[in-house]
Amino acid sequence: MPDVALMIRGLAETGDAGRLEQAIERVEGVETVSVNAEKELLAVSYEGGEAELERIEQAVRDAGFEIEPTPGAKNAGG
Repeated sequence: MPDVALMIRGLAETGDAGRLEQAIERVEGVETVSVNAEKELLAVSYEGGEAELERIEQAVRDAGFEIEPTPGAKNAGG
């Protein structure tokens, strides 16, 4: 099961973390979701691969938030 951590912009308002968590939980294949609004961090465990990750990222955008590349993301995988 892949795990991914995404930095999310715009998690300032009360209730944003819960709203984002609910949106991600609806994505097929998602096993666990954790949102840390203070650090603007979303952690997700899910079944699948790149297509499922793209659906997770789209759900973030559909919920009204922006994904910020995590430090070192361009260097991931060598």
